[in-house]
Amino acid sequence: MSAALVIERHTDVLEFLEAAQAWLREAEAENNLLLGMALNRRGREPTDPLCYWATVRAGHSIVGCACRTPPRSLVLSRLPTAAVAALVERFSTVDASLSGVTGPAAEAEAFARHWSARHGGRSSVRIRLRLHELTRPPRLDGTLPGSLRKAADTDVALAREWIEAYVRDTGIDPATGDMAERLIERGQLFLWADGGDVRSMAAAARDTGSGCSINTVYTPPRFRRHGYASATVAALSDRLLEAGRRFCCLYTDVSNPTSNSIYARIGYRPIRDDVEIALEP
Repeated sequence: MSAALVIERHTDVLEFLEAAQAWLREAEAENNLLLGMALNRRGREPTDPLCYWATVRAGHSIVGCACRTPPRSLVLSRLPTAAVAALVERFSTVDASLSGVTGPAAEAEAFARHWSARHGGRSSVRIRLRLHELTRPPRLDGTLPGSLRKAADTDVALAREWIEAYVRDTGIDPATGDMAERLIERGQLFLWADGGDVRSMAAAARDTGSGCSINTVYTPPRFRRHGYASATVAALSDRLLEAGRRFCCLYTDVSNPTSNSIYARIGYRPIRDDVEIALEP
């Protein structure tokens, strides 16, 4: 007889990491979002309302996780089918006004169905994402003029402008606060520059220990179709792997064949399809 599933809410991120970190690291690239969010929350003051950290256990073994940093969506890992409805019931006692869910396609879609059945309203797909992983040195284009450099304080104004454009283009919710200033202060934002002219940018913003996620990839329209985004991501990936990371990962919009083919040529391979779903009251 299989062990009963138990959903355990943890009082803070340190308790959650103590319980779940080893399990999350078993598939670190797949779990980069959950693990990266938790690691990034260490040492921060508690928020109001509190973040939600939960593990799903079968007997003594963890078989899934979920977390939420309000007011953002609930983020899911892979979960047993039977855990989804139970998680809906458990989270409903925490916040019945949940506005979205993100995670592996099957799990997130099942959660949305159960949530709508429980609370009414409807759900709609915001974006379908594909998670890609790179574990070998990327294929670099040595013919493109320019090189990768770390963004400096003098680049803050440009980075702000480009991040705003990136948010408009992608529809991805911006982080709170001054994202450009924060990325530059942490040494996480990189630019492709040809002489004094900057052509493209990318961030290495979610470090999980053995790996790093690349995001906020943006090239202004006037510089597109010249290979700058490919060069930026390839050079940044190469730098991260050379520094000792075991893998790099990134998400693409499934409906954008250009970005999917660009990263495939660099050497990234798809490992999972995710979905972001809006939950409407």
